[in-house]
Amino acid sequence: MVSYGPIAAQRDYEIHQMDVKSAYLYGRMEEGENIYMRPPRGTELDGIKPGQVLKLRACIYGLKQAGRRWAKKFRSVMTDVGLTRSEMDHGVYYRHLPNDEFIVLFIHVDDMTMITPSMKHMDALKRKIKDHVEVVDSGEVHWMLGIEIKRDRRSLTISLGQESYITQILARYGFEDLKILSTPLNSQLVLSKDQSPSSVEEIAMMRDKPYRETLGALMYASVATRPDITYAVSLLSRFSEKPGIAHWNAVKRVYAYLKGTKDWWLTLGGDDKSPAVGYSDADGMSNPDRHAISGYAFLIGGAVSWSSKRQEIVSVSTTEAEYVALTHAFKEAIWMRNFIIEVFRAPPLPMNVKSDSMGAIALAKDDKFHARTKHIDIRFHFVRYNIEDKKILLTYCPTDDMTADIFTKALDNMKAKHFAASLGLSQA
Repeated sequence: MVSYGPIAAQRDYEIHQMDVKSAYLYGRMEEGENIYMRPPRGTELDGIKPGQVLKLRACIYGLKQAGRRWAKKFRSVMTDVGLTRSEMDHGVYYRHLPNDEFIVLFIHVDDMTMITPSMKHMDALKRKIKDHVEVVDSGEVHWMLGIEIKRDRRSLTISLGQESYITQILARYGFEDLKILSTPLNSQLVLSKDQSPSSVEEIAMMRDKPYRETLGALMYASVATRPDITYAVSLLSRFSEKPGIAHWNAVKRVYAYLKGTKDWWLTLGGDDKSPAVGYSDADGMSNPDRHAISGYAFLIGGAVSWSSKRQEIVSVSTTEAEYVALTHAFKEAIWMRNFIIEVFRAPPLPMNVKSDSMGAIALAKDDKFHARTKHIDIRFHFVRYNIEDKKILLTYCPTDDMTADIFTKALDNMKAKHFAASLGLSQA
């Protein structure tokens, strides 16, 4: 939803949802596949003698091929309906219409979300799909994959929230009574593997702590609607193999933060029709191992894509770390640009990516040989090539406005709130 929802909202398109009933049963076995099953106990089938088995002609649930066969079947249905599969995202199908309009359909397993310029187009699309598969028509989209969705058609926005999910995981792990905290992480706390258990007592203390499970529950919120906890989740994931009590307390702090902000919504779109803009940042000084953290965010009114990732190499300067971070951001920018051009018929203009490092910007725009930077791996010069090809426009952004800063380090309360708001997060 975050990749196509804001564009649909800005155009005031219809957004509906349908589920395919028993989707995996539509897949057919391919020629040469010989898979057999025993009849279920208690069933009597004409012509089947005791001890005989059945050869499958179609897929059933539990068969490892079922998902792939359903995807193949669905693609043929979409072809018959008149939609084309996106080369940039195989879960997206589209059709271009006159007057720069479009129809887009997104599928996740058996859940379809459809975007059309009018109810006339929506009704026609639904009729064609229903000719091929049996569906449950849910009408306008309000929930998807545990995410609540609401629209303000006057302001041309769409908002995503997970209050229900956050309430559930707080209860699941017994965190309902945690004292609310204002940030996901303590900005003064340094976490490292040195804090992993080293004594029998410490190991015993952590044995019954569901560290990986609680962290996994946070990950879904992080990737779906809560970019403000992404850095915390990324950092704490590094200690999953042998977490200590300091790491466990940090996980609980993230839950304490979510408890106080569970009613926040990620709002996308708006009447500002400006194209997507990206922010790229890096920070290495706060990490004991000196591996810098790359962070990026891409916004269409609010955050539609974001990441926090530990760099594989140890950079010898801040400029180099920022340059490596640009590579991380540029890869996402190229994909997003291609996706928007292909599916939404956007003009092939350069995508704007912002950095707060004048040194990294100068390095990216200068193709001359320098002794101080000759050691940088050639793969990171991907940045230069895409600037030269005019696919990316790299511009400067003051540090105080660098939204991606929230993905590179733990921030104090004021900065955390400022950048969360920049990402489009706010109360209902």
